[in-house]
Amino acid sequence: MTSFFNPFSLPILFLSILTFLSLTAHAADPVHLNTACENTTFSANNSIYQSNLNSLLSSFSSNANVDFYATTKGGNTSDPVYGLSNCRGDITRQLCRECVEAAVTELTNRCSRQKVALTWYDECILRYSNRSFLTTVDERPMFGLLNTQNVTDQDKFNQLLNTSMIALMTELAREISNVPTGAKKFGTQQVNISAFQTLYNLVQCTPDLSGTDCYGCLQDAIKLLPWCCSGKQGGRIVFPSCNIRVVKQEMVNIGKDVTELLSHQETSKAWEKKSKSYIIFKD
Repeated sequence: MTSFFNPFSLPILFLSILTFLSLTAHAADPVHLNTACENTTFSANNSIYQSNLNSLLSSFSSNANVDFYATTKGGNTSDPVYGLSNCRGDITRQLCRECVEAAVTELTNRCSRQKVALTWYDECILRYSNRSFLTTVDERPMFGLLNTQNVTDQDKFNQLLNTSMIALMTELAREISNVPTGAKKFGTQQVNISAFQTLYNLVQCTPDLSGTDCYGCLQDAIKLLPWCCSGKQGGRIVFPSCNIRVVKQEMVNIGKDVTELLSHQETSKAWEKKSKSYIIFKD
């Protein structure tokens, strides 16, 4: 079971997300995580903003097979709209397109009168706002997901989490940040914590961030790992501008949550090719 807290609430409130455990969901279907509609609305009579927003959402659909897309609609009007979509760095173009299209539908249905809205899926993020946010780090609203199953040796695991594992993820964050603005900022990492247990880490920033801003965003997320994952078999911290994930066993890249384990050998091999491997202790 996975939990998260309300993105607009400062206290950390955990709620159950049962949809991740649905056995009827198709493996390739985008997995919805959370949606935040900011409490700033525009009037139904504001035809300029509505027209610009409609144009923006339509452009997302037209560019849904692009890993990263950012644009402004109505830049010469009194009510411009700024938008961004970004897919996870290891998914197919088809799944990226399906995720962006699902995100457009989600925001259209849930946030039709809000000036600021974000929706997160396991495979992508899509957001828009009446303020320009491109090249700017945003860490709010944010939420955390965790696997409520405990590891067997919690004390040993927590000691590793607070030392070696955080250090390795920090190094991964530094590596993916060291690319030009506009380039994909995504990386994975395999960490062998024993002869029989493996952790898989993932870090990602939106490509519009500078290297410095990307690294800073990831560092702030990594600082929350002990809160998110102490003694747990997996979890993630999600900001608008970046996100990190840790999961015991194999991380899924076919649209399921961190509580799910890989069941396809081909996917497992693809993950291992893209991940660096570390051993931080032996039994």
